[in-house]
Amino acid sequence: MDKTEALFVEVGHQMLLRNDWVTPWWNDSTFFDYPVWGYWMVALSFRLFGVSEAAARLPVAVAASAVVLATFGLLLLWAPAGESRLKAVARAGLAAGVLATTPAWIGWGRTSTTDMFLSSAITLALFSYLVAERDPSNRRLIAMGRVGMACFAGIAVLAKGPVGLLLPAIVIGADLLVRGHWSRWLRPFPLAAMTLLFCGIALPWYAAATAVHGQAFLGGFLGFSNLERFTSVLYDHPGPPWFYLPWLLLLLLPWSPFLPQAIARAAPWPLARARQADAPALPAILLLWLVLIVAFFSAAATKLPGYILPAIPAASLLVALLWHPLSTDRRDRQAPPTWAFASWLNIALLAGGSAAAALAPSWVSRDPAFPQFAAALSASGLPQLLAVLLGLAALVGLALMLGRRNDWIWLPNLAGFLAVLFGVVAPLGPLLDRERQLPLRELQQLAGSQSRPDEPLWVVGTMRYSTLFYGGRSAVFLGDASDVKDLWKQDPSLLAIQPASVSALLLGDRHKLDGFALPADRIERLGQRGVQELWRVSLDELRPRKRSRNRKAS
Repeated sequence: MDKTEALFVEVGHQMLLRNDWVTPWWNDSTFFDYPVWGYWMVALSFRLFGVSEAAARLPVAVAASAVVLATFGLLLLWAPAGESRLKAVARAGLAAGVLATTPAWIGWGRTSTTDMFLSSAITLALFSYLVAERDPSNRRLIAMGRVGMACFAGIAVLAKGPVGLLLPAIVIGADLLVRGHWSRWLRPFPLAAMTLLFCGIALPWYAAATAVHGQAFLGGFLGFSNLERFTSVLYDHPGPPWFYLPWLLLLLLPWSPFLPQAIARAAPWPLARARQADAPALPAILLLWLVLIVAFFSAAATKLPGYILPAIPAASLLVALLWHPLSTDRRDRQAPPTWAFASWLNIALLAGGSAAAALAPSWVSRDPAFPQFAAALSASGLPQLLAVLLGLAALVGLALMLGRRNDWIWLPNLAGFLAVLFGVVAPLGPLLDRERQLPLRELQQLAGSQSRPDEPLWVVGTMRYSTLFYGGRSAVFLGDASDVKDLWKQDPSLLAIQPASVSALLLGDRHKLDGFALPADRIERLGQRGVQELWRVSLDELRPRKRSRNRKAS
């Protein structure tokens, strides 16, 4: 990604270069949109493994993988007493597999942004609560759970701010209210120990940043990036109250057809049966977790799909428990009345995905910015492989339905998407990089190597934030040529023009650069890759011209 991910990674890169582990820097300015945890992880990865795209994405991949492994362990822990080991492992493996094969975990687990750091920390904090709730008489589990809750809530606050504590607190508070287990969580000594551990993790950086930057940090982070993000639409990302409902279904594919049934089965737990001594608490907590997090972000003014990422583990576990419930009650083990409909819908989605994959090269051929990408994608065989894998999964699902074995419909989903994950997604990344990012990266690196002292770099058109990372220098981002005129009139320093500057580097799409209307002999073309070009132009040619007062009206 050439926007959010590039910005996020460059902040971590600057921490390493500047050896400043308190202040986030981006483009020669402080950047307080997010706290520091993700930047620390990226910078640490760079220090250990060198500066590269793989090192930038390694921490987020580790965080996503840790949640998948923790999902497996949690379901093993919650296995009913006396259940066979094979059944317990099957349930845990299915739950981990469901989560690992969702588009949410596949996509954000390979994109170095703050969303996965926050989501993994919140998930592990709530998993820790579930560890503590598994057996109220097991002091060891309770102690482990309390420590995990404090540690991961502290990391969540370091990853995104107060929301990292607020969301787990809302879910846990609602569960304790429903099930009436407040007393053992309000004992002074354990509560004080958890508070001290949480504060010891979360507060030192906030204190240091406040000491160094004062109101600039508090206003920029707490005011703008938290309160205003919730109460106002920022960065042109509005959405209706139901914005996240279709996104929840999309991010949970191919398992989303079964989510309504999973919710319906879990729905009685919080209200009618949650207080029963023999009732498993897990379905109740998962349902509260899913509903409350989606509701919280639905109430916010600024909406982005990645915000509900912390709800995906809860949805995944609910779906897995649909096939392997924890309860021994026969009512909970009976197939829901809509099971067949959901199974047929699942098969239809797999078949539709297979057809769409086969047509993918013809769709991407319409992108004029990357005219060769469609041919390279088709030659790779990946669309055809994806079509075959999804088609086979649909056929196996069809065979199961015709054989009245729809209780095994999870098998083609899991096997098919694991095959897609390793056979298609893994090699697709290098292909996308080679065909779409490499040409631009070469120009960005050229801009860095060709820069003269005091020469500004203007990125015109699309906000190519990766220019800072690959070019190794700051840049000014402009929408089009008219921005130069406006900013020059305000203050030339807004264009990074210094007293000694004599020329500027311009990087952008050809049609955007043509908007400067410069004579061809006044342009030094340093490089071209497809529609992207790098120019050097004298500032005299770019300086806004004053209109002559004696000019006659036409």
